[in-house]
Amino acid sequence: MKANLLVVYLVLLIAISLNFFDAKFIPAKLVNYLEFAAVMGSVLVAIVYMFDRKGGFVLPVQLISLSIIFSMVMAYISWGQGFRDSLLETSQYILWPLFFLLLHLKVPIRTLEKIILTYGVLYVILYFFQYANAHTVLFGKPISGEEFSEQRGAIRIIFPGAGIFILAIFIALTKITQAVRYRWLYLGFAALGLIVPIMQVTRQFIAGVVLIYFYHFFKSQSILKKTLILGAFAGGVLVLLNADIPMIRGVIEVQQRDTKLGKNYIRVQAGEYFLTDFSPNVLSQVFGNGAPNWGISRYGKFMERLSNTQEYFLSDVGIIAVYAMFGIFAIGGFMLMWYKSFTLPVPEQFAYVKYYLWYLLLTSFTWYSVYHYHYLIATIFALYIYHRAVMDEKKRAVIGYLLRKASATPKAADRDFSPMKKETLLKS
Repeated sequence: MKANLLVVYLVLLIAISLNFFDAKFIPAKLVNYLEFAAVMGSVLVAIVYMFDRKGGFVLPVQLISLSIIFSMVMAYISWGQGFRDSLLETSQYILWPLFFLLLHLKVPIRTLEKIILTYGVLYVILYFFQYANAHTVLFGKPISGEEFSEQRGAIRIIFPGAGIFILAIFIALTKITQAVRYRWLYLGFAALGLIVPIMQVTRQFIAGVVLIYFYHFFKSQSILKKTLILGAFAGGVLVLLNADIPMIRGVIEVQQRDTKLGKNYIRVQAGEYFLTDFSPNVLSQVFGNGAPNWGISRYGKFMERLSNTQEYFLSDVGIIAVYAMFGIFAIGGFMLMWYKSFTLPVPEQFAYVKYYLWYLLLTSFTWYSVYHYHYLIATIFALYIYHRAVMDEKKRAVIGYLLRKASATPKAADRDFSPMKKETLLKS
């Protein structure tokens, strides 16, 4: 019964945190009330367990969580934005402490995988349904205007909830190369992981997924196989570049245009502004400015004018937006998170959590994947699975060592583990 309630809670929390994939047929007020109540309720409970554990990804999540909470104070000090406005706006970014609640509840990794894969399939179904009905906005928000329009050679629909889809396709990718059932189903879903980004004609999305796929199939191969994979990859890219596919041609044309602009590219200018001129005082340069209540508070109205006059958007500058809103300690949390993703080994069956974090890194410079609610809950799930898998592996190592020590002679046990290694394992 308890396990079933936990599954229901997580399934509902995902849907609510994603604003039901920004469904237009659900009243906006109802969505906002549900989102605020579910997220803030989860955070208030999770905070109780925020300092119960150490190691793994605990410190990075603590740094990010505390930075976001304190940024509401900075919004008041630097911009005069009231705590009500800050709380309403920050609620979409503040779910990070859920990580500690998941650790306390000890959610089974297999359960989370099944939920993530189910939502990944739902994402694909809803995306193709919206694409087939592009004349009517049912899910998501058009980039401009009231309808989805043709851009870069395609009807461009940046479908909401991409984080859960990306984590799902990386789970499928990892399972393809393992001896698991339903390998062909995972292979088909992983193929959709390439098709959907191309259909959305978003460069970061496409590049991040393609590079991770390439790395997955390239690593741990013989020299001959690596050569064949590299050749196949290069050949595939050349075929796509020379094929008369409107979506591919549109992406290439946009990339060529932006490259020619150089420092005049609007995202470069916006990034420089938010790094150097945005914060009104030294405190904000350190602790951030908080999240602006768009068009409502004085701070939010300033951001609205900035977008209308200069076309500077926080959503265009990725990790710089994290610094502008939440300060240098939040950046430190992300840097530590990515550092651990390269240095902290995880069992091969959970390699997808590394891939997801690397995808965030690859897209963090000009995309909102590092902080946006479309990605946030997937990021928390990935960190939880990573942390849990690493800690479980350490426990198994300690138990194995103790069992061998109990059954072996002291001399044999000493041969298996040096004093330094034994001390490290026992501390873990």
